[in-house]
Amino acid sequence: MAVIDKRVGKKGVSYRARVRVHGYPVQAKTFKRLTDAQTWAKRIETQIADGEFRNVSTQAKKQTLADVINKYREDVLPHKAPSSQRVENTYLNHWERELGSYALSFLTHEIISKKVAELKNAGDQREQLEEGQKPNKPKSPKTVKHYRDNLEILLNHAQKWGWLGAANPMQGVGRITKANKERVRFLDDDERQALLAACKASPNPQLYAVVVFALSTGARKNEILKLKLKDLDLDRQVAILRETKNRETRKVPIVGYLKDVLLDHLEWRKDYVADMENGSDFIFPRTDGKEPIDIRKAWENARDKAGIVDFRFHDLRHSAASYLAMNGASQLEIAEVLGHKTLQMVKRYSHLSEDHTRDVVKKMNSKIFKPK
Repeated sequence: MAVIDKRVGKKGVSYRARVRVHGYPVQAKTFKRLTDAQTWAKRIETQIADGEFRNVSTQAKKQTLADVINKYREDVLPHKAPSSQRVENTYLNHWERELGSYALSFLTHEIISKKVAELKNAGDQREQLEEGQKPNKPKSPKTVKHYRDNLEILLNHAQKWGWLGAANPMQGVGRITKANKERVRFLDDDERQALLAACKASPNPQLYAVVVFALSTGARKNEILKLKLKDLDLDRQVAILRETKNRETRKVPIVGYLKDVLLDHLEWRKDYVADMENGSDFIFPRTDGKEPIDIRKAWENARDKAGIVDFRFHDLRHSAASYLAMNGASQLEIAEVLGHKTLQMVKRYSHLSEDHTRDVVKKMNSKIFKPK
């Protein structure tokens, strides 16, 4: 639908023509004469109706990127791990916000390339929507690559569903092959002791055990917090992680200081769970027992109290891997402990490795934690 607005300014009268059609961005242009504005608007409407903006299939004229995202969320996303779903939803929300109203027929590699380029300086729009937030840092090449690759996956699915013709607009969008070097941030001895002391003094009585678990095994936060009593066998000294990133269960050893900490935690937990109406299956339950505890605020407070900067909870995983490498673990052993299918992800720790040793997890564990 075309709308023409008459404008009166210092330079006289002008006419602003705007064409709005579902699935296409607004087309607008200003003219000095009304007839020129009307002619232009009619021509744009005809071009859009005839598909002259892009020579594509009828289906591509009907479906928008938002339609693709919705179908992807319904048919594809549920089959991925919860942690992957959360991350991918960040990318999907971005593309829905930026390009969701575009018909697939209108998406060109020029439009997409421009949006990808804008990402490099955009920061995180989720935080920018909140008042009082500081300006966000530009996204790293690695993060931009994730966004770009996510859009390519979406459009590849659109082709499989018959919503795109043979021409995929991503074919003209340059790949981001050189992402930033993988981050490896681990705690030195002083930082580790300061963090453990702060976690032990935390008002949250479960934080210390969670952090010791992460440092001892390299398990991810979600993998730890989702643990249930049935997953823990202290007699066999093993825990089974079921809520993993790749959705495959894996076992981690519960040895040394970690075992002692968990025994103490389970004793404390008995009284804690006894006050709950229906109890809880989680090893680290929240107050109602229905879900695991949320440690985010407690973790951030303890980390800040310890004076540790540029450190995320996930870096406890890097710390564990680094300690394993420095205590003689091979890349294969580190990959097995962390649950990596290939050695590629553990090559970042290769410069820390020494000679091969046996029982590396127990050796590392006894070294970094002081006896009770």
